[in-house]
Amino acid sequence: MIKLINNLESERKDKMNKKVKTLMILALIFSLLLSGCGGNTTPTQASSTTQGDQSTETPAEPINITFADYGNSAMAPADAYRYAIEYISEKSNGRIIIDYIPNAVLGNETEMIQQLMDGTTKMATLGTSTFSLYTDKLEAFQIPFLITDYEIQQKAFNSPEGKALLAESETYGIKIVGFAENGIRHFANNIRPVKTPSDLNGLKLRIVPSQMLRQSMELLGANPTPLNYGEIYTALQNKVIDGMEINITSMYAMKHYEVIKYVSEIGMYPFPAVVCFNLDFWNSLSQADQDLITEGFAKGTKKLFEEYLPNFEEVARKACDDIGIEFNVIEDREAFRQLVLPVYDDYRARDPKIAAFIDAVLSFQ
Repeated sequence: MIKLINNLESERKDKMNKKVKTLMILALIFSLLLSGCGGNTTPTQASSTTQGDQSTETPAEPINITFADYGNSAMAPADAYRYAIEYISEKSNGRIIIDYIPNAVLGNETEMIQQLMDGTTKMATLGTSTFSLYTDKLEAFQIPFLITDYEIQQKAFNSPEGKALLAESETYGIKIVGFAENGIRHFANNIRPVKTPSDLNGLKLRIVPSQMLRQSMELLGANPTPLNYGEIYTALQNKVIDGMEINITSMYAMKHYEVIKYVSEIGMYPFPAVVCFNLDFWNSLSQADQDLITEGFAKGTKKLFEEYLPNFEEVARKACDDIGIEFNVIEDREAFRQLVLPVYDDYRARDPKIAAFIDAVLSFQ
């Protein structure tokens, strides 16, 4: 009996050993097969090398830009900028991020143009009149009674002659990639409605710092007084000035309408803001990124003229009406224009590009 039990136990061990050996052999075969077929389960990283017809590219670096705006965040251009920024972010899949900082938090226009030129600021808005500190070329966009409505303005900015003037900014290390509009300028004052040029005689009118506008107001008989934008309300309140040349939207946004009695609508000139980059920074961007940014701000400008500016002008006009401002429309604009024709002659003589621009805009009318 004992011998039989020992035999059975021996057979069981033999069978178990055979099974273990079989499993080990199968495991070895499976391992060899995986190795031969390249069965490495560790993920590989993309590289920039090229193999045959296939290549992998390193993703482009994100771009973060601080965008300084001297303008009021409630104004229509701010809506256009925000629209452009959102469009650029979406089309770049969030790679191009523009941090918009309005309300002159990062400085006024005089400070911004200097910072753009020296590269401490990458992107900002500037009024075309601000360039008069360095060049008279861009003042042509605000020659009185030349550009008198928004349709003419858009044609002027997009014309070859207009683009040639805007390109002058590159001489000073600044690239202009787009523009917006704050509103056509009119006369506003606290003395009397302006109906004829003689009604301007002796009026102390605030103007933006510009030699061309000073010359124009003097020819019209007014007493031009350059003041910073933020000083107008107090100057009106304290009777330092009698009035100003201004757009209705700015009157509303800056609350000037609270201290003004008369607005005389004439459509003297537009007040554009140009979107600017430091030229070296702009040139460091790829052509595709430059095209996308330019496209985004062009779309923002289109929305501005179609929607944002008309809507905001309606709101501003109602606020002025509700507070009791007296409006009148100046019928004989030509009488005013004739008085400033020496400005046209002066600027024509300064540069052939300005002369070509004036002729082009006159042809649009």
